[in-house]
Amino acid sequence: MWHQIFNAQLLGDAVGVSGTVLILAGLGYLFTDRAGVFNIAIEGLLLFSAFFAAAASGTSGNAILGVAAGVGGALVVSLIFFLVSIGLRADIIVVGIAINLLAGGTTVFLLNHWFGVEGNYQPAALQTIPAFSIPGLDNLPLLGPVFTNQSLLTYIAVLLVPASHVVLYKTPLGLHIRSVGENPEAAATVGINVRRTQFIAVMICGVLAGLGGCFLSIGPLGGFDQNMSAGQGWIALAAETLGRGTPVGTFVSCLFYGGSQGVSSNMQAANIGASQLAQSIPYVMTVIGLAIAAKGVVARRRRPMTKSSGSEPARAAT
Repeated sequence: MWHQIFNAQLLGDAVGVSGTVLILAGLGYLFTDRAGVFNIAIEGLLLFSAFFAAAASGTSGNAILGVAAGVGGALVVSLIFFLVSIGLRADIIVVGIAINLLAGGTTVFLLNHWFGVEGNYQPAALQTIPAFSIPGLDNLPLLGPVFTNQSLLTYIAVLLVPASHVVLYKTPLGLHIRSVGENPEAAATVGINVRRTQFIAVMICGVLAGLGGCFLSIGPLGGFDQNMSAGQGWIALAAETLGRGTPVGTFVSCLFYGGSQGVSSNMQAANIGASQLAQSIPYVMTVIGLAIAAKGVVARRRRPMTKSSGSEPARAAT
């Protein structure tokens, strides 16, 4: 029984089918989080981009146009989010929830209005993003499935992890993003344009979440279903939190959650346990991961102040 759940393909699924969306969305949220923008609209961005990617690919028969439409749709929604929450100073949580709710209703309405279908859109002309194996790496023990018949977006998602690390920690833009997120007032006093930096972070999130949505609809599945994001935007937020706001940590957390989704799929395919129990595994692991992350935050807050920490009590003692 156990070999049906925990097999060599599980790691490949954790990175590919189950993990790609989480990695892209998690990295996108990471940029806004580090810039001090609590962007909970990731779920809506995934759904909007998935719809427009499927619509463009299905009508044009071109996957590249599908990706462009999906990312473009996510960028437009991200711009609206920025203008309303940052520009007009509306409650950022309310704006994020509104976008998530709007995504569910709007995509179903457009699906019916444009294509005359309800719930599922799988036209014959729809082209998916190509998948391929990397010769030599696909034969590696244990890691072979990671490089076997994976979507182009999966490889891009993995490469974006070190790229995000370089941007955040090795470039002036990354320094500005981190400075604005840690102390916007201090950043402004040294000449950093806080609003422009947050705008750039929100747009980067739009691009990455848009790619994640494209993977949902024109990746391996090849079609759009209503509410097909299925909470993956929220899981991506949890992965970034568990990863302590770092690209590598977020990637590892996404593998953890992607693996839990793979376990859920394997259990359902092998008819092991109740179907509802298997489907709940990723969300149970999300709660557990958030509890672990929260415990770490509490531990850091309870850490005693020392002279080396530069705290006020230490300076007073001297």
